[in-house]
Amino acid sequence: VSKELKNINVPCLVIGATYDTMDPKYMEWMSEQLPKGEFLLCPNGSHFCYYDDQQTYFKGLIKFIKKVNQ
Repeated sequence: VSKELKNINVPCLVIGATYDTMDPKYMEWMSEQLPKGEFLLCPNGSHFCYYDDQQTYFKGLIKFIKKVNQ
């Protein structure tokens, strides 16, 4: 599926976390393959970074939504 990322032409926020089972460097790479991709790292988060790194997660998510809706 990674080869298809270049074909997704809507704004996408890829969220990674330091303590997630998904490698955050790979998540960042994915965001770079998306034409309108952005990456958010939750440095204190795990797979549930919306819970265990809420401040970073929601600040980044709200910033992304506001940017997309301009």
